[in-house]
Amino acid sequence: MSALRQVIRSAMTAALPRRRFLVRGPGSSPQVALTFDDGPHPEHTPRLLDELARQDIKATFFVVGREAERHPEIVERVAREGHAIGHHSWTHSEPAETPAAQLLDEVRRSIELLQSITGKVPDRFRPPKGALTAQKFAALWRAKQRIVLWSADPRDYQMTGPGELVSWAASRSPSGGEIVLLHDVWPYAAAAIDSFADWRDRNPRLEFVTLDAWLPAEASAR
Repeated sequence: MSALRQVIRSAMTAALPRRRFLVRGPGSSPQVALTFDDGPHPEHTPRLLDELARQDIKATFFVVGREAERHPEIVERVAREGHAIGHHSWTHSEPAETPAAQLLDEVRRSIELLQSITGKVPDRFRPPKGALTAQKFAALWRAKQRIVLWSADPRDYQMTGPGELVSWAASRSPSGGEIVLLHDVWPYAAAAIDSFADWRDRNPRLEFVTLDAWLPAEASAR
């Protein structure tokens, strides 16, 4: 992320209400949120869900619409097992090459699909690469979408093996309200869940939560 984007994000975080633009949860909270983008993947997401269940960790999944359409049974499982579901556009197209009208069309299409699968209208959106123009930001707000970014990024998409993510998790002491950006289209996250779970051993007060813990219910957010 460029220095300019970091400055803009910091200013927006300070100025905008958390219920509409979330970069991290309350710093006073002992809670941490693991979030997973780009799935569902037919092999890696089920394995990740197995590992999350084994460690009793709830997480938030930002799914790509066309992947959810291909694997609705995995989306159903994500919801059934108590994880939160947001959306991540329909195609995950390059932000600089995606006009606002196209992005909003992808958002609407993803919402309709996820509602048909889960019975709920998703209102949490994570923009591909975290990139939004002012025009896109305003259009998403008009569409009653809540924008979610992250506060910790191990860049697992650049890693070459699970050991790198295991080492990252093992070396980190998360602060309260941390939102960790991960991806379930790679096998690394599932392999590292035990290392993330170890955070609770180092801090017995720490709790893994979905973003439901920090965002108000839909009715009060609109």
